[in-house]
Order: sequence, then structure tokens, then C-alpha cells
Amino acid sequence: MEEMYHEAELRSLFRKYLQKNCSEEEVRLLMSYSEQETFFPLWQQLLEEIDEERSREELYSLYKPAIDNAYAQLSARVEAPQKRQPTIKRYWWAAAAAVLLLLSAGIYIWRQPAPVQVAQQLDVLPGTDKATLTLADGSVIPLDSAGSQVLLQGATSIRQRGGQLVYDAGATADTVAYNTLHTPRGGQFRITLPDGTGVWLNAASSLRYPTAFTGKERAVEITGEAYFEVTKNARMPFRVKIAGQAEVEVLGTSFNITAYENEHTIKTTLVEGSVRMRAKGQALVMTPGQQAELNAAGQLRIVKGANAAQATAKDAFFTFNKADLPTVMRQLARWYDLEVVYEGTIPQAEFTGDIDKSLTLDQVLQALARNRIHYRIEEGRKLVILP
Repeated sequence: MEEMYHEAELRSLFRKYLQKNCSEEEVRLLMSYSEQETFFPLWQQLLEEIDEERSREELYSLYKPAIDNAYAQLSARVEAPQKRQPTIKRYWWAAAAAVLLLLSAGIYIWRQPAPVQVAQQLDVLPGTDKATLTLADGSVIPLDSAGSQVLLQGATSIRQRGGQLVYDAGATADTVAYNTLHTPRGGQFRITLPDGTGVWLNAASSLRYPTAFTGKERAVEITGEAYFEVTKNARMPFRVKIAGQAEVEVLGTSFNITAYENEHTIKTTLVEGSVRMRAKGQALVMTPGQQAELNAAGQLRIVKGANAAQATAKDAFFTFNKADLPTVMRQLARWYDLEVVYEGTIPQAEFTGDIDKSLTLDQVLQALARNRIHYRIEEGRKLVILP
């Protein structure tokens, strides 16, 4: 009787899963069923009822490298949620790889006397905490996640703790020098400025800033992408000069700026507080949740329908909302330090969702393959996108 109950529950959960209507608790329960050999025959029956585009053998060969990682990451989020709470709908690609594909692969292995040999290919690890610090005198100091050191510039001390720099300006700091923090492709770094403002630099970005803030304002300059959490000081506004083309003024707030040379626009995304963005003789005031854009034609405007939570250098995810393939590839190229080329016509595809920055390149590309994006990887970290 109890077995019949569990079979009915499994069937019900499976139907809800296919309809993308499972809660986190139900996905957890579905995972527990997938680990019990007693229910393998039922899984076999359920899967055979699905009109699949590919056979299970093809699915197994295609997705095997990503299954274990996706399963572990989704399990970790369910058991110990982080500060940024994900939803099952948001991470549906992970749930699909972790449950449905895991089940398909598991049943396939169970039925075969020997495992299928999956072809190996060159893989690329994700980016890490690394940067270079250029001091005012031209000295260049390499930084990485393992570093620990203390530097002195006049009355200012600079402490490195792994992937973070912390500035502490002494009370007698009367001379100001300018330093530059630069992240390479495949790198990221965090810095706490002398006023306590936190800045997260994404890959291929730079931040120029003073060793102490004096005078009537706090001014820094960036290229690339950075997320700011600005310490409030109404008497000394914080200004960010963006790639020599625009400027953001704040009193105390959290926002993200994207200003890469190979992007068509400069974007400021406001998470909380209030900022004023100026460019080309134009100005606008932003409210939380808004995104301002300076386009190639020099027009400054608020982007309708933008999601403030979708793009910050601080996050451990790349988030896309109806992004085309070149937009996705530019992000991946910076993070994995790739050269991306297109062979023939660029595939027309649209992507919405998150990509975990901790995944290897191969795991990310397996997800893209599910959207019929074909590719090959060549030596020299070249990724060729095929028609």
C-alpha cells in the first residue's frame, strides 16, 4: 500500500516538474526519489512517455559533464540558501540538468553493463581574483587570491587580504596620490576605498582613485564594469567618471556601471538610493530599480523594463534578459579570457536566465548547446561559433 502511495506521489511530482510548477521542497523530494533504485523502473516508464527530441543516449553524451555540478549547486542552494535567494523558476536550467537529465543518465547507466565513454575536450576554468595595482610612482604590484601584504603611501596604508584591497587614510593625509586597480580578462577584484566605499571590479576593468579623499567631492574614474556601495557623506558627493564620456553623482547608494569599449552602450543600474547621471549635456535622476543608458548616438535615457537585479559586478552570476548571442559571448569572453569568432551567419537566439560564474567553460557551453548553439574550441583559447 505504501509503495502504491509513493508511486502516485512520484507520478504527481514528475507531472508538476514538467509543467515547471514545483516548489523547492517538491524538487528536493523528487531528487530523493531519483536516488532510490526501487523506483528506476517507474522512472523508465515516465521518461518513455515523453516525446523527446533526442534519444537518452544522445542526452547522456551531451550533458554528462554538467550533471554532477548542476546537481551539487542546486542542492547547496536548497540546503543552505545564500544572501541572494534564488527561485526554482529562475534556476530552471540547473534543475533540469540536476533532476531530469540526472534521471535519464542514471537509468541509462543502470541498464547498461558498462558506462558510455564521453569524449573529452579542452576546457577552460572560470575567472579568479586577480588584478594589478599601479601606484602613483608607476610601480606595478600583481595581486591574486592568495596574497597578503601591507603597503604604505604617505599616511595611507593599503592592506591586501586575498581578493580584496582595503585603504585606510591617516588623519594627517594632506597629499593625495592616484592609484589604478586593473583586472585582466578572467579576473575580478574588490577594493574598499579610503572613505569606506566598496567597489567590485569585473573582468577587464579599471578603477582610478585617490589614496585619500580631500576637498569638496570624492571622485573616481572607471572603465569596464564595477559595482559600488557608496558610504554616505552629504558634505562630500561621490562622483564616478565613466570612460571619459559620462558621470554619475551620488550621496550614498548602491549601483552598477557597465562601460566596456566593445559594448554599444554605457549603462548605470541603480539598486538603492538616488543618483544623477550626466552625459553629452544631458542629465537625469534615477530611482531604485531603474537603468540609464547612453547609446552610441549620444542619447541618454531610462531603459524601460530593465531589472536592477540582473546586472551587478558583485554577483556570482551573469544574468541575461532577452540577450542576443553576441551579448552573451562578450561576457563569457571576458570571464574565460577567450577569443570568440563566428563562422558564417551569427545564430539568431535569445537568452534569459543566470549563468553561475563558478562553472567551467565546457559546462556553460553545454547549456548553450541545448539552445542549438553549435561550436568548437581551438587551441589558443579560441571559441568558434558555427552556423
